Amino acid sequence: MDSTRPNSAPTRRTAVPSGSRRSPRLLLAAGAGLALAAIVVAGSGFAGYQSGVALGHQTQVAQGHSASQEQFDLGVADLLAARYDLAIQRFEYVLQLEPNYPGVTELLEKARAGLNQPTNTPGPTATPVTPTPTLDVASLDGLFSQAQAAFVQEDWGRTLEALLVIRSRDASFRRDEANSMMAQALRNRGVGSILRGDIEQGIYDLALAERFGPLDNSAVAWRNSGAFYLFANSYFGLDWQLAAANFESLCRADLWDSCTKYARAAYEYGHLLLAQSEPCDASDQYAISLRLRDNPPLEPTATYAARVCATLTAPTPTGTITPTPTPSLTGAPPVPTDTDTPTPPSGPSDTPPPTETPSPTPTETPTETPT
Repeated sequence: MDSTRPNSAPTRRTAVPSGSRRSPRLLLAAGAGLALAAIVVAGSGFAGYQSGVALGHQTQVAQGHSASQEQFDLGVADLLAARYDLAIQRFEYVLQLEPNYPGVTELLEKARAGLNQPTNTPGPTATPVTPTPTLDVASLDGLFSQAQAAFVQEDWGRTLEALLVIRSRDASFRRDEANSMMAQALRNRGVGSILRGDIEQGIYDLALAERFGPLDNSAVAWRNSGAFYLFANSYFGLDWQLAAANFESLCRADLWDSCTKYARAAYEYGHLLLAQSEPCDASDQYAISLRLRDNPPLEPTATYAARVCATLTAPTPTGTITPTPTPSLTGAPPVPTDTDTPTPPSGPSDTPPPTETPSPTPTETPTETPT
């Protein structure tokens, strides 16, 4: 009998081609390739992530700087309008965004000083932001036209008033034109204030104008002159020597009341020199003061200082020597004085002594007459 079971199916073996078998080395290479590809994909993803983070950071910085600029401009407008509390809030917010934002620290101090200023302290009154009854605020275009008209009429205060109203409503409305006009109005108002003697307010306006653009040479010169005047004035009444030295150059240009203050500082410094036993230097200061301004009460002191100085600088007198007359080459004897006793010249003289002329001998005449 056949030993093969009738109910069992024969087992089939599938032949595997010899070329399709994978060796261990091929498997390792394939695994390494997949790992390298995964690393490359992961690195690319991380680089993309880093790039996205950097781009997002740049966008945030740009947005933050834009917000800082906007809040700074609004803070300047509030400061000009004497809204010190709002200006302080805006400047502090700018410092939170950008701690090194240029100029914000100084303006923050100005706003704080204005907020703490007593109401009864005399000083320049800030221009109110509330529009005057004649200012048409119906539209931004109308306000801008009014600002232009006031600018042509050189009404700088009204120009700034209209521009500040525009800025409070829409800071982006004709921004470049408004900034240029505001800078010029602040510049002109600042120079005008300096020329009138309101130097601190003028320098303040010029500092605000410089935020919108560079100042011209004339405005810079007036600002420097005003600052030097304030510097010289800081010594007035405290150090008369330095006050006189600094006001001297300002007096040469005849700026403001510098000559009056120079005259005062000169004679006050002269008093100090006279008290220090320096009458000559004191006399010089008195002469300067009297040359600049008439001051009759000072004249006796100036005369006294000049007399003492002349006494100190006079040559030392020596003993009186009676001169001895000497023979003159011309033969003329010296003219004697009341105190001189004429003495005959000693020694030979160049002039020969006078010779005696013999008188004629008289001859006898006969007295008898011949017969």
